[in-house]
Amino acid sequence: MSKPPAPPSLQVLRKEIDSIDEQVHRLLMARGDIIDRLIQVKQTQEVGSAFRPAREADMMRRLVERHRGILPLDTVESIWRVIISTFTYVQAPFSVHADVSVGESAMRDSARGGTSSTPEIAGQP
Repeated sequence: MSKPPAPPSLQVLRKEIDSIDEQVHRLLMARGDIIDRLIQVKQTQEVGSAFRPAREADMMRRLVERHRGILPLDTVESIWRVIISTFTYVQAPFSVHADVSVGESAMRDSARGGTSSTPEIAGQP
């Protein structure tokens, strides 16, 4: 009877994580390159909003359908919303206005979409 293989070392696992992180970053940059080309195409077509709620909803449905593993789905959805809102803003800058006069941090964070590239919210420093 043979011994089971030894588990990988922390160093090996960390190298795998670093490789995945690099791939994710490269894919985000590739997505940005495509968005840049999309902006060029849209300049030759009818001017319109970059918001496409039906497309975004479809993207989120596909994400939910394929999701598996230990990463919580709501975390994945949050990450995806940051990606979508950031690239939407890159295509057509927008402002978000929300009544945060009562100081509700959750409303402020929700209005920002979790991205620092979303412009300042009206009434907030």
